[in-house]
Amino acid sequence: MTAVKKYALLSLCGLTLFCARAQMPATNYDESQVPAYTLPDPLTTIAGKKVTDAETWTSERRPELLSLFESEVYGKAPGRPEGLHFEVLSEDRYTLGNMATRREIAVYFTESDAHFMTILLYIPNKRTDAVPVFLGLNFKGNHTICDDPLITESVSRMKPREEGGSEVRAKGFPRAAAASRWPVEMLIANGYGLATIYRGDIDPDYDDGFQNGVHPLFTARGRPNRPPMNGARSRPGPGA
Repeated sequence: MTAVKKYALLSLCGLTLFCARAQMPATNYDESQVPAYTLPDPLTTIAGKKVTDAETWTSERRPELLSLFESEVYGKAPGRPEGLHFEVLSEDRYTLGNMATRREIAVYFTESDAHFMTILLYIPNKRTDAVPVFLGLNFKGNHTICDDPLITESVSRMKPREEGGSEVRAKGFPRAAAASRWPVEMLIANGYGLATIYRGDIDPDYDDGFQNGVHPLFTARGRPNRPPMNGARSRPGPGA
């Protein structure tokens, strides 16, 4: 390739990148600057067809709305990872005053054991069959949802305090720091189970170009993991 061709190719690549950046709309955080708009009718398809029966909703309009949420709000959730596997890390059948069984379960996202999230699960001992379970993400660590001293302390992950620093905090939140939000014993006493996962195991929830948490595990062949295909909001849901 001649020098002229190389220069032309580089110029074209630069122009393409500039145009792509130029087309990205500016982010607006001021509600007063939002222009007038009309929300689309949820029962009218993009083509203008009225939804008058369940078949049209299921086959046409519902997929359209889900696609809008993927492209405009949450990002596209990844499918089941290859190599996904599980391991029971601990079990105590007589916790919370013998009211419940506690299990800690590691969910490994790949064949490697390097990347995983830990499910903290409580099931009432007073049961004769399967029980309904409340499932929710916690934001400070599994060990913060109650004062159970045997819950393994979660590794606290947050935005680094300085550029180039580690997201892992040596000192995280204290045990039972979020207990007021998690009525564990009340749920158990009423016959319900509880399962929770620390969101930091899935996505530490700060902007580093989609390189932290589970994002890199879903990047195809090293290509940039960019929204809307894999937005940050799409991660916790599939994790849970």
